[in-house]
Amino acid sequence: MHLKPIISILFFVILFSIPATFLQAQQVRTDNNAQQNQRVIDENLAYEFYRNQDWESAKALYLNLFETFKARHYYNFYFNCLIQLNQLDEAEKSARRQLRATKDVQDEIDLGYILMLSGDQKKSREIFENIIKELSPDRNRISQVANAFRTRNLDEYTLLTYEKGSRLPGVNYEFHLEKAGIYQYTGNYTAAIDSYLSHLDSSPENFDLIKRYFQNMVVMDIDNSMSELMRTKFLTKAQANPDKPLYGELLIWFSLQQRDYDIAMIQALAMDRRFGDREFAVLELAEISLSNSQYEVASKGFSYVAAKGQGSIYYFQGIKGALKARYYLAEQSHNTGINIYEGISEDIEKAFQTIGFNRETYELAIIQARILTYALDKPSDALVIMEKSLELPLRPDEQANLKMNLADILLYQNEVWEATLLYSQVDKALKNEPVAHEARFRNARLRYFIGEFSWAQTQLDVLKAATSKLISNDALTLSLLIRDNLMDDTTGSSLRAYARADLMTFQKRDPEALLVLDSLAEFDRTQSLKPHVNMKKAEILARSSRFQEADDLYTLVFTQFSDSYLADDALFQSALLNEENLNNIERARTLYEIIFDKYPASIYAAQARQKYRSLRGDSI
Repeated sequence: MHLKPIISILFFVILFSIPATFLQAQQVRTDNNAQQNQRVIDENLAYEFYRNQDWESAKALYLNLFETFKARHYYNFYFNCLIQLNQLDEAEKSARRQLRATKDVQDEIDLGYILMLSGDQKKSREIFENIIKELSPDRNRISQVANAFRTRNLDEYTLLTYEKGSRLPGVNYEFHLEKAGIYQYTGNYTAAIDSYLSHLDSSPENFDLIKRYFQNMVVMDIDNSMSELMRTKFLTKAQANPDKPLYGELLIWFSLQQRDYDIAMIQALAMDRRFGDREFAVLELAEISLSNSQYEVASKGFSYVAAKGQGSIYYFQGIKGALKARYYLAEQSHNTGINIYEGISEDIEKAFQTIGFNRETYELAIIQARILTYALDKPSDALVIMEKSLELPLRPDEQANLKMNLADILLYQNEVWEATLLYSQVDKALKNEPVAHEARFRNARLRYFIGEFSWAQTQLDVLKAATSKLISNDALTLSLLIRDNLMDDTTGSSLRAYARADLMTFQKRDPEALLVLDSLAEFDRTQSLKPHVNMKKAEILARSSRFQEADDLYTLVFTQFSDSYLADDALFQSALLNEENLNNIERARTLYEIIFDKYPASIYAAQARQKYRSLRGDSI
């Protein structure tokens, strides 16, 4: 009974005391929140003033924020406003006051910087030099001092800090990466490259990191001067350090980035001769060169491996690759006679005897069939080889490759519907695989040959929508040819005549094709077709050893139709003719230079650069 009054009293004490404590805490939180909200508002407003270069307004706000919250970044903004307003006396007083409070090196450098701006060069230099003189042998401290100099764009003293710091006992760090960054920022690219290479020399485990730095430099290279400097530096370094494979690998990597396949191959061969364990790398590089139409480079790599004989585990791959490169090189040249093709054909037969007629050599069977068809006009013999190859245990994509080439031979024999059936089979069987895209293109080309332009254009549009990487340059060119000429001549009569001549050229019926093309050149008024007619005529004339006439037509294309997508092709073909057939080396070199200078995105740019260097007599 006596407990009830006590409980009642306690209840009222708690009831009245808790709200008072709670309200006090709540009030403190409210005040803090209000202060923080005002801080955010002032900070945003100050930065807005600063960004809009309203230095006076920004200065007042940042000073108030710094005095209230003592945050370093507010002081930095305030100090920068003083500099922008040229209030150097106030800035000097502020720097001295801040230095007395912090003893921080950034404030000491700020003081020296203000004295420098005020014209007291001697005093500022004394401050900077004393800071560097008093450097402690601590890597983090050295970096802190260098970054403080860097904040004020005092790059000379930043570099001196790194130089002095690297010599201090116990630091054991050269600061090559940091110095390279400064050199790169100030435009001293020679020193930047040297510093990156010095870091690689001392820290070879950072090879991938250094490659990324060099890649970033290339991205910023507008006029290609930096890339040329890097190429020279890497080449010199690799040649001066033949016992260090790292520099050779760097040169190979960079050369591939620049599509300098010839330099990459020369270095790869030199490294294999030196270390004797780079055959696979040579083969890999040869394959890359082959896929990028660098047939001379590819041939050099494959032939090098094949020349090692059957003692090499890559001997058969070298033999196959060398024969493929020889064939594609013969196809590209204007100077390839029947005897060249016969020689390749004989060597393929020897390869079958050595390696066997099997899955490993099925690509050589395709080349043999193509030589028999297009060079030796023996399509029946080619069909026998193709049928025999189809019996091999091949993967679906390999079977598809055979079927496409079989379809090409049937088209050569004017078996149009049998050819289109095979193309369609490949397209449907492998759907979105690269070989299916190629089959679809060849089928579209067939329909274009026979005048079914709408069907062909639809397929080409599907290819372009599927992926721009898989569609070939030929597919893009054909699509533009059809579109442009149907816009120019809605009846399609001129394009139909040209397509007929194009098919005749494919079937090696050159005299008939030339008659049609001559007629188009004389009577047709379709402007968009003219460069195509000239290109096709030049191709036929060059094949007939009428080289000067062919060169005149190629010249007509790249001079009168320089904005055409055929201009770079015409330039390259003309350069080849002048180099190989007309013995006009100076003109060839000039034309190659135009290609990689005016048409850097051209598929011929890398090869043109390689040939230009070769004709110029560069020692690589």
